[in-house]
Amino acid sequence: MSRYFSRFPLVDYNGAPAKNILARVDFTDEAKRDIYSNFDYVIQDDLIRPDFLSYTYYDSSQYDWMIYLSNSVIDPYHDYYLSADDFEKYIIGKYGTLASAREKTLFYRNDWAADESLITEATYESLEASIKKYWKPRLGANNQIAGYERVKEDWTVSTNKILELVLSANVAAFDAGDIISQSSTEARATVVSIDTTRNSVIVQHVEEEFEVSVGEGLLEINTLKVNIPTTENAFWSRVSAYDYEQEKNELKRYINLIKKSYLPEVEKLFIEQLKS
Repeated sequence: MSRYFSRFPLVDYNGAPAKNILARVDFTDEAKRDIYSNFDYVIQDDLIRPDFLSYTYYDSSQYDWMIYLSNSVIDPYHDYYLSADDFEKYIIGKYGTLASAREKTLFYRNDWAADESLITEATYESLEASIKKYWKPRLGANNQIAGYERVKEDWTVSTNKILELVLSANVAAFDAGDIISQSSTEARATVVSIDTTRNSVIVQHVEEEFEVSVGEGLLEINTLKVNIPTTENAFWSRVSAYDYEQEKNELKRYINLIKKSYLPEVEKLFIEQLKS
């Protein structure tokens, strides 16, 4: 990666020469169409490092910067695909532990990708009106309805529901972001805020159902907001911080490579723009 920055211009920094790492090369979409081929590539596990990939395709490890350039990578440390080990280090650095990242809920998503079922027209017609929005017709021969499949749209909501839990224990012990749970029901939720006057906690990202239990210190449950009704739970999935970061990282496997024949032209343009 040092070779990438080696091409950046020198500037004076407190009387000493330094690389201007804030320099950016900006190619317009029209220029990209002129110099880039539509060469899609999926990063393989044995060629994760850009210099390895550069050596394999360009016959030289010196063109890792070309890979960064063609994929709009500004920060090679964070914008490029991470190996399994580097990904774990990133997660631990950001969330503390892998377990914390898996426990932290970010949002909920329409879980159509996990459901490939096809229901009959009769089954669809028997569904409650609130459920029908999750299904759409699949057309067969002569545009006849062959059945109904899940709507393939990534609907998201920030949380499934928000509750107020009135407790007997002192709520001052809780902080926003803490997980509160009930052993008898296996219900759990994330604390949003506390109300010391009512001795209650406001929670979201509710899993399972809390039940009033004086013996467990849960005196009252008040529903403040419901984004996903219980009857629709099966159509949604919880997205954890770990899931979200992993999906983002996996998408970085899909990159573009510049054809070898364009190397001289692109390298010349790259250097000219850095000098300008």
